[in-house]
Amino acid sequence: MDELELKIQNAIVEEEKNFKRFFQACDNLKPYYPFTIDKLDDDTIVEHLDQLSFRFIKIQDSVGRRLIPYVVEYLFGNNDGLTFLDMLNKLEKLNIVTKTQWNIFRNLRNDLTHIYPDDDKIVDTLNLIFSKKDELYEIYNNLKKKVINV
Repeated sequence: MDELELKIQNAIVEEEKNFKRFFQACDNLKPYYPFTIDKLDDDTIVEHLDQLSFRFIKIQDSVGRRLIPYVVEYLFGNNDGLTFLDMLNKLEKLNIVTKTQWNIFRNLRNDLTHIYPDDDKIVDTLNLIFSKKDELYEIYNNLKKKVINV
């Protein structure tokens, strides 16, 4: 196994753990969805929302910084001169992820890191993440399928 294949395997192992914990948090939050600002006063709900937020940020970061570049390199060869947008364009042509989809997830990640807990917008962000959880997992699976033999 070459270095790139090992990097891909390690990234997939990390994502599997992140998604497992992400979906555990989602399962724990199902009774409280959709989230409202008053639910953010409940310590149990907040604990699960913290896990959801943390894992979402980790998934979005590591898929974007590791897995997407590794998959593009695996499929197309050296990607040193490519911008992230170039990589997304290549993946969009393969129906793996669209630029629009990825931008939504990137913006949600940025919202989580820049919105204060007492801002009403955090509830909208959390609700959107929860509603798009399967779409995020589908993107990950689309990437994984392209390198499954690694």
